[in-house]
Amino acid sequence: MEMKTVKALGMDLDGTLVRMKLDLRSIRKELGIPEGDTLAYIRSLPKEKGDEVLSLIADREREAAEKAELMPGAKDLLKFCKERGVKVVIITRNSANAAHRTLEVLGLGVDLVIAREHANPKPSPEPINLALNHFGLKPYEMAYVGDYLYDIQAGKAAGIKTVLVTGHESAAEWENLADFTVDDLYEVMELMK
Repeated sequence: MEMKTVKALGMDLDGTLVRMKLDLRSIRKELGIPEGDTLAYIRSLPKEKGDEVLSLIADREREAAEKAELMPGAKDLLKFCKERGVKVVIITRNSANAAHRTLEVLGLGVDLVIAREHANPKPSPEPINLALNHFGLKPYEMAYVGDYLYDIQAGKAAGIKTVLVTGHESAAEWENLADFTVDDLYEVMELMK
């Protein structure tokens, strides 16, 4: 399995391409959300309450977007992909508004953004399948880069190559699930050469 021939690179946003400084633990505590999949919990609430909680989280995401920072190698990787004609797709559990604002603040250009409003969020393969369909690609023509278990699960479920960036505190638990493991985005470029 190799990455030299990928035509599209899916990327998680927060923790992979950028650092948003969004403290989900304190947000969950403040809003009374139990540990686990935050979005799944919110979907289990009555619609009105779920919409209210999601709106509060979206506000925090927009605030975090204003203070976002690039991860090492982010701009270089995007430039590398553009030069090679590789489409870059952001697939995030964040809101579309926050994702677009983050990219705008940091001056990053991508080909497509798929956020939680567009498809069932990761670990569902739906957002990746949406990207494949959008570009008319087969699963072997795409790879997905992320820093969390849901990223790897979504990629595997969609049948694409997966790359785990080991920045997350629990990454060692998931290394054996990913096709490739890297320390940073510079190593992703090396995989694609």
